[in-house]
Amino acid sequence: MQPAVHYNLLQQSNMHRIQMIKRTIPAIAASMIALPASQGALLVDWDFSGLDWRTGQGSGLALNDPAPNPILPSAAANAAPGLSVTDLTPSAGLAVVINATTAAGEADIRNFDFGGDGTNENFMEFTITAATPDTLNIESISISQWRNGAGAVDGMAFDVSVDGGAFALYDSIQVDANSGNGPSFDTFTFTEAITGADSVAIRFTPRNVNQGSTGNLHVNGLQVNGTVVPEPSASLLVGLAGMMALLRRRK
Repeated sequence: MQPAVHYNLLQQSNMHRIQMIKRTIPAIAASMIALPASQGALLVDWDFSGLDWRTGQGSGLALNDPAPNPILPSAAANAAPGLSVTDLTPSAGLAVVINATTAAGEADIRNFDFGGDGTNENFMEFTITAATPDTLNIESISISQWRNGAGAVDGMAFDVSVDGGAFALYDSIQVDANSGNGPSFDTFTFTEAITGADSVAIRFTPRNVNQGSTGNLHVNGLQVNGTVVPEPSASLLVGLAGMMALLRRRK
């Protein structure tokens, strides 16, 4: 083969590869942009099943003394890979109790709205943190509970703090019209997008909307749904690796 012909063929081959790269990069970029929008999954699924404070403690015993005594340890959060979660902890004024209606596998809690003035002084809370340098998106938070009568707060609600900011109402307040319907648990799901957070502190802070103040709520489930998002540089490496593999296959 003449040198000029070989050079022309080599030049054509290089031009072909360049064209493939130009066609491939937009597709990779689009897939990288789509990564954070992957379908949400369970980030946290608190396991109340082994909780039974009645054993050896007697009816009516207050269990948040000295405060704050964790309701559940962080290991019970069943956190998704790439996340760490703190204990599920009540505020100092919240009463975690045992009475005749308390069953195994539930937390029996009262005094969220101490005094019935409509102000949510007390709460139970935990914090989700993404492993550096990843971030997290939250899509929904849900809780399973039943009210132990008309004396229990009826406005189910969560407050959240993103990356150490001020706590604010998440989504809206949902009213539980059932009272004294236990043990028949109702699940309330709250939906509001939180994106690109390093950490999110979550407080269950029910309000006294229509009735009730200091009565008992029985909780047996608490979940957070969303995604863990890899840092952009990690996405870039995945995209470049895919591009190089494509070029090798087409040589």
